[in-house]
Amino acid sequence: MRKHCHCGQMMNLGFRLVIFEGIYEIDRVPIYECEDCSYYEVLPEVKSDLTDMLSELKKKQPNGRVYFTEMNELADLIFGIYRQWNRTESASFESLLEQQCEERINLLLDLYGGAKNIGDLEWMNEISKRLSQLSKYVKNRQLS
Repeated sequence: MRKHCHCGQMMNLGFRLVIFEGIYEIDRVPIYECEDCSYYEVLPEVKSDLTDMLSELKKKQPNGRVYFTEMNELADLIFGIYRQWNRTESASFESLLEQQCEERINLLLDLYGGAKNIGDLEWMNEISKRLSQLSKYVKNRQLS
């Protein structure tokens, strides 16, 4: 995954530790980074989820390290592909991500059905949240 930087160079996908308010450490946050001018930005697809997570952390957790990939389904898929993907593969990073999004959505739908069958509302809500993170990305990809 790449995009153009404001300096004109290409930005590459990477992952960073984000320290918020000097207290909260959020590791494995997907970012675009420019090697030429050292500019970086959080992937737009997960930025609102990161913001929401930071406000939740302030309410629940006094400090410590959190892995964003454990809190965000899309970031988890991107991180998994990033660690294993070989640039010489015939499949592009984006096509692998789309394929894995589809597979994960199907898995989560199956889990949702199981949670519904046993009447576990908390689990259903968690699965719904994860499904929305993926479906938002898939919908945006289809529109572009």
